[in-house]
Amino acid sequence: MEHNMTNSTASAAGDDNTLKTLWVLLSALGLLIIVGTAGFFFFSPDKGSEELKPQLAATALAPQEKVEPEEFDPVQWSRESDEYPGLENEGEEISVELEVLPEEGDTVAVETVTEPEPAPVVQTPVPEPPKYKEITVQAYWIQVGSYSSMTKAESVSAYMKEKGMSSTVQTRNVDGNAVFRVRIGAFNTKEEAEKFSSQVKSLKGYEESFVIQSPLVKKVPVS
Repeated sequence: MEHNMTNSTASAAGDDNTLKTLWVLLSALGLLIIVGTAGFFFFSPDKGSEELKPQLAATALAPQEKVEPEEFDPVQWSRESDEYPGLENEGEEISVELEVLPEEGDTVAVETVTEPEPAPVVQTPVPEPPKYKEITVQAYWIQVGSYSSMTKAESVSAYMKEKGMSSTVQTRNVDGNAVFRVRIGAFNTKEEAEKFSSQVKSLKGYEESFVIQSPLVKKVPVS
């Protein structure tokens, strides 16, 4: 009886080994089928692309004809047709702005421009010229010389001015003849006239000069 149990155990173990071997073989076979199918799809030639390559090459190599635009001959067109040639912008709307002028009777708004008022002119009052009155006073003179020639009298007066003494030429009528006197002054006092007379007498040719009293007309302002 123990011998029969041993055989049964050995038979069961053998069956288990057979099933495992069979399962391994089936798994390996399925893996080979999957790998083969994938390799067929990946490594098979692309027939569609091979068919398109000759067509693309033929299209690229084929020369294209150059189409030149037809030239418009206005003379030939006028002989053969009675219609006007179409414009380049035919069919496009052209916007033109027209200035609408006011009609007679319409009210036109006029903008009134107000000019600024001119600035007031300020007038500066002009002072009145001072008023003078003439008075006659007695003055003292240094008479340098008396001459019958105006030219000689003027030359002597110029010489006195060169020496720093202001002189004048006075014209007098003596017995119907014109006399030209060269005088220096006027002085308010005789002493002042005598002081300057000594300077004139020191000049050569004018030693005979003297002091004389003569009326003088002055203009005095009136307040």
